[in-house]
Amino acid sequence: MKDYFVTTKNVMKFHAVMARIHHKLKGVERMALFFGDPGLGKSETALQYAANNGSLYIRMKKLMNARWFLTELADDLGGSPKWRTKDLFDQCCELLRTRKKTLILDEVDYFTQDSRVTETLRDLHDIAGTPMIFIGMNQADKRLKRYPHLWDRFIEIVRFEPLDNEDVAKMTKELSEVQFSDDAIEWISRTSEGKIRGIIGLIHRAERIAQGARVRTITARDFK
Repeated sequence: MKDYFVTTKNVMKFHAVMARIHHKLKGVERMALFFGDPGLGKSETALQYAANNGSLYIRMKKLMNARWFLTELADDLGGSPKWRTKDLFDQCCELLRTRKKTLILDEVDYFTQDSRVTETLRDLHDIAGTPMIFIGMNQADKRLKRYPHLWDRFIEIVRFEPLDNEDVAKMTKELSEVQFSDDAIEWISRTSEGKIRGIIGLIHRAERIAQGARVRTITARDFK
């Protein structure tokens, strides 16, 4: 099985949104929210984008408060975090202005109970003009709606959907040298519930089946 990042429909939507938020229009917000069930490739897509485009990826933590976030942000931007909170915030704003990094914030559900974190992110966006991507679970949109001043700044709100038969067919073609019949593709899609980890596991299983049975094409019946 090949180690390869497959561009699914969700990934294409992600890249389209990233292109739209990196505009140069004054007075137009530059925030976007991606959310959806676990296992649909949100984090992997964000990490792949950050690695290829120089964006700054930060995974939020359960116990993270505003100061902890600012300290990590300053450190990731190459600064030596200031001690006083005001100086630390000003430092982060300046680093964001000069480094011109897009912030990708994963697991945003963790801070939706803390208004100080949400307001700090809004301030950084407004003062530094930093594009910000929020990535969360299935209820992230509802949780963030509690903060109207932040919610109004999202110009793109996109749900990651379960992978369909076309996505699964693309994954089998690009990740495996074994061929899959149409009913096998449909079986994988249904059994995995369109989640990437499940799809990859079933492709790996299919390769073992194909090797053991010495066949080149896997059908739904072979899985059973």
